[in-house]
Amino acid sequence: MDKMRVALIGCGRVARAHAAALARSPVATLAVAVDIRRERAEAFAAQYGCEAATDWEKVVTRPDIDAVEICTPHYLHAPQAIAAASARKHILTEKPMAISVADADAMIAAAEENGVMLGVIFQNRYNPASQAAKQAVESGEIGTVRGARAFLTWDRSDEYYSQSDWKGTWDKEGGGVLIDQAIHTIDLIQWLMGPAESVVATYDTRNHELINVDDMAEATIRFRSGALASLYANCYYPYNADVFVEVVGTKGWVRVLKDVAYIKVANVTRTVEPVADPDQPALGPGYWGQSHAVQINDFYRSVLEGRRPFIDGHEGKKAMELVLAMYQSARKGERVFLPLTEPLLPPEAKGLRAVPARAGVR
Repeated sequence: MDKMRVALIGCGRVARAHAAALARSPVATLAVAVDIRRERAEAFAAQYGCEAATDWEKVVTRPDIDAVEICTPHYLHAPQAIAAASARKHILTEKPMAISVADADAMIAAAEENGVMLGVIFQNRYNPASQAAKQAVESGEIGTVRGARAFLTWDRSDEYYSQSDWKGTWDKEGGGVLIDQAIHTIDLIQWLMGPAESVVATYDTRNHELINVDDMAEATIRFRSGALASLYANCYYPYNADVFVEVVGTKGWVRVLKDVAYIKVANVTRTVEPVADPDQPALGPGYWGQSHAVQINDFYRSVLEGRRPFIDGHEGKKAMELVLAMYQSARKGERVFLPLTEPLLPPEAKGLRAVPARAGVR
């Protein structure tokens, strides 16, 4: 069986996880690395043994390309995905799939109208600990779910933001800690708890001089089941602490701490830990999770087998829309219901400080 030929758009940090996964994939291969900076595209291509290019619009129309992976700044995900779908290429995009509901819906529509698959990276759903937590919830092992809580406390320095002209901006990144770091945790919460009904949230900029997006946030999510979940996130912690997610039921609880699940029922606790797999090594920082390669390979298998991807556009939209609802709630100062039916208020509605423009590189 011939491998699917993939064009990777954007050769930044996370793209290396994608390229490393494709280098080991039995079903797909990296054909072209695309970046607007020629020197970066060429260095990336030399490292991973593929062609280099700078014009993504030309690459997505090439007949020798079967799929594209999008690892560009958030605001580019939608136009690049829509163009790829129009050229009848399958699309796997990094999170968030977009920075507006309208853009996400347009991506989904473009994929469906052109008969191609659209997948969104939320690799932590594939981690053994996350899978064990899902099984403990859905099987009824922990009883009827009553609530959940989650914490994400990571370190993102001013230097981190100064190296880019899009990180920490509303118009290009779409926000701060919620849409960039905590969205993975938010995705796990809503995946474990079911459809969200409403959210009350607040956010602020507490510790960064170069940005005016959120570097801390708190939210209470109400689900259609009636259960509640609390979320706390910040990106000014002294270090990258292990992410914590807990779901509590009438018989017990399940906790996911980093990549280990702890399940306690009737005062007996069992653990589910990751199993070392030489064919699926860690492809990035430990807090990214271990499953980038697993999701990437599963996406291409779904294309070849004609089945819906595990995390398709509709699934990928859920966490993004929940994040946007949190921003809307903080700006309006009231509970916001899902699905979102009105445009987001501008960031100025929250009254965060203005910051000077800064130059940088993508």
